[in-house]
Amino acid sequence: MKKNESTNKRKLVTEDIYSSIKEQILSYSLSPGEKVNIDQMARELNVSNIPIREALSRLASEGLVHIIPYKGVTVAEMSLKDLDELYEIRIELEGYAARKATQLIPEAEINWLDEEMKRCFLSIETCKGNLETVMKMNEQLHGTILKYAHNENLSNLIKLSLQRIERYLIYARRDLDIETVKREWHEHQAILSFLKERNNQMAEKAMRNHISNSHQRTRRFFL
Repeated sequence: MKKNESTNKRKLVTEDIYSSIKEQILSYSLSPGEKVNIDQMARELNVSNIPIREALSRLASEGLVHIIPYKGVTVAEMSLKDLDELYEIRIELEGYAARKATQLIPEAEINWLDEEMKRCFLSIETCKGNLETVMKMNEQLHGTILKYAHNENLSNLIKLSLQRIERYLIYARRDLDIETVKREWHEHQAILSFLKERNNQMAEKAMRNHISNSHQRTRRFFL
């Protein structure tokens, strides 16, 4: 096998292992504080330790595992302090992103978001996929704002903080009631209304309000 082919194959294996371990962490198959047995994982997957260590190194950069030299790898603990700090970062970064993107999002994208928000509201009314509806709104609205903030470093910082918050959100949102989803929808709709008006100061304020409320909704599950 040629060197490039071997390298590409290892990258694919590492990517698969990374996705698998991350899914186990987010689904709580691997619990916070649990030690990751690299040798056992290598045997189960029939691979060497190298791609597993590479995958774990990537997860460590995302704050999902801790690598302790000469002691091993453990799944990162979850705490109120960590959650509060992550949201403190998120509210500043996403507030700024909303202010910056308001004047830059094309009209066609605004119209598309408007139609998608209407579809999301209908899915709430018919009780179809509460968690899925919230995730879809987040992906569409927050994703569009990040795209048109036109700042790759800002986008990467926000995505990194969101990756670390994700398992808190998944835990808190497993049993979302309809009223909570409706509140999420109205908060997203408020942001969209100011994007339509090209009012960057109010778009930022609405984004900060939404993230602050999301913080409190998530926080109560860990008290």
